[in-house]
Formats: sequence, C-alpha cells, structure tokens
Amino acid sequence: MVQVGYNYAPRWEEEPAVVSSRPERIVKKVTRKKVNSSKKLLGKLGIALFLYGLFLVFLCIKSATLGYQIVELEKDISALQTANYRVEYQIAQMTSLQRVEEVALNELNMFKPDSNINVAVLNTHSSSSQDSLNTASNSEEMSSADINGSSLEKLYASLMQLADNN
Repeated sequence: MVQVGYNYAPRWEEEPAVVSSRPERIVKKVTRKKVNSSKKLLGKLGIALFLYGLFLVFLCIKSATLGYQIVELEKDISALQTANYRVEYQIAQMTSLQRVEEVALNELNMFKPDSNINVAVLNTHSSSSQDSLNTASNSEEMSSADINGSSLEKLYASLMQLADNN
C-alpha cells in the first residue's frame, strides 16, 4: 500500500525558504518564421488584379445599363414626337376654314349672305367724291368676292368693309 509511506502528521515547523541572492533569469525561446517577401508581393499583386477586374466589370455593366437607358429614351422621344404630330394635325383640322364655316353655320346660327346684296356706306367726315369712290370700291370688292365663291372670303371682305367704315 502506497499510503503507508506518507506522513500525515501536521508539521508545526515550517522549513525556512531558500533565499537566493540573484534572481534566476527566465529564458524564453522565440521562434521566428521566415516570411518570404516575394509571396507577400505576389499576394498583394493578386488582390490588386482582382480589384482591378471587379472595377472593369463594374464599368462594363454601367455602360450597358446606360446604353439601355439611351435606347429607352430614344423610344420615348419618338413616341412624344408622334403624339406631337397628332396634336398638330388635330389643330390643323379644327382650325381649317371649312370647319370654321361649318361651326359658324350650324352652332352659331350664322347664315351666308346673298351674293346680290350690295352695301353702300356714307362717310360723314369725307368729301362726297370720296364717298362715291368708297362705295364703288366696296361694291367692287364684294363682286370680286362673289366671283371667287368662298363664303369665308365674303365674310372677310364684309369685315374689312366694316373696319374701313369705322
């Protein structure tokens, strides 16, 4: 038995501690790994090339998306130009002389004047010779408008005649 060899009695006396005059040096072994500088350089170069490749891919993708946006904007421009041409055509249709005449006759209840009606107007502040000339020129204008046959031209001639008289 192993326990027989041990002394379990309490020790009342302590053994004096050994005091040394010089402390012992603690020596640590430091191992340094030799780092290959060419491997470091190759690693950094590899990372730089990878980042440059990513940058090039980004630029290619950006140019492709800008190309798609340009094509889409050109389609929008052509659609807007087509709509603009339609609006201009509708404006031309609505302001045509034939349409104006139809609106005047149907919606505004206007009527076409007879071609046989001549209007004589006296000018109060003009001499009598000018009055006769003015009346003659007005009837000539009316007869020339009747020859052309357009009701709008007749209307225009009548309006011009009224404007001259006022």
